[in-house]
Amino acid sequence: PGRTPPLRAAAMIAGHITPRRLARSLPAGLSLLHFPVTVPLPRTQLPEVVTLHDVQHHDLPRFFSAPERALRRLTYDAAARRATVVVTPSEYSRKRIVEVLAIPAERVEVVPWGIDRDRFNTAASGEDGLLGKLGLDRPYVVYPANLWPHKNHERLIDALAAVRNRELQLVLTGRTYGRLEPLLARARRSGVGERVRHLGYLEPEALPAVYRAARAMAFPSLYEGFGTPPLEAMACGCPVASSTRGALAEVCGDAVLPFEPDSIESIAAAIEAVGFDDELRDRLRIAGLERAQGFSWEAAAARHTAIYARVAATSPSSSR
Repeated sequence: PGRTPPLRAAAMIAGHITPRRLARSLPAGLSLLHFPVTVPLPRTQLPEVVTLHDVQHHDLPRFFSAPERALRRLTYDAAARRATVVVTPSEYSRKRIVEVLAIPAERVEVVPWGIDRDRFNTAASGEDGLLGKLGLDRPYVVYPANLWPHKNHERLIDALAAVRNRELQLVLTGRTYGRLEPLLARARRSGVGERVRHLGYLEPEALPAVYRAARAMAFPSLYEGFGTPPLEAMACGCPVASSTRGALAEVCGDAVLPFEPDSIESIAAAIEAVGFDDELRDRLRIAGLERAQGFSWEAAAARHTAIYARVAATSPSSSR
């Protein structure tokens, strides 16, 4: 999902140019190959399981350049079509893959992602120092998302300006890809420049602490093939207000305060409610903790194992 980094794009192209050379690096005796980052490098004659997280380049083509769309058609789409089984994290993505790529439904399996419960939980301990280093000493809502167009940061900035409580900050995290300064300039023009903090890429132990200390998470994404951050926030006891676009409605269920991500007024109203309505916050916190319990990496591993067994059993090499 998201954009294809230049080095990864180069690797994709190289893999299509020199597939036999890459294939020689594989050990003997394999029954199948799983490509969790979609692109089948190296190419072999073995059965293939391919993970395709979404088809955003078809659903929201305006957010991709023509070369990006062409590269994804060459790599992601082709890989999914030739795969023995396609794994995707949500029923929403499964439906779109079947519809857009014309892949038979029986070849597309849903395996929801899990949550790292060792990191994302309610067990806060000694985090004041970490939060102090990050400068988080005022009430804030958090949005952890790389600055990709579909993450909808601009409307979130405009919504913050419409929130009546002027003490509330917006804390952003993630990679910036050269888009941070225009976003901060928009915040300054909207009169909230001093209330927007971008922490950049956080170390693994820092993000759960940021969730636990937040008044709420605001998640205005226009498209998700799954949507892990809301679940991580829920597991940390952080109330969530969220868009329900893409797979978010399916993943979040009734454990979030929904809003319309195209509407600045809707986002602002949700931020005010989830940030300052204590009864609502308590309800969302309880619902979120329960919702997050339904997603585990152990369950994801078990589903993958079952898929591998089925693919291996139907492979021509299994009868040898």
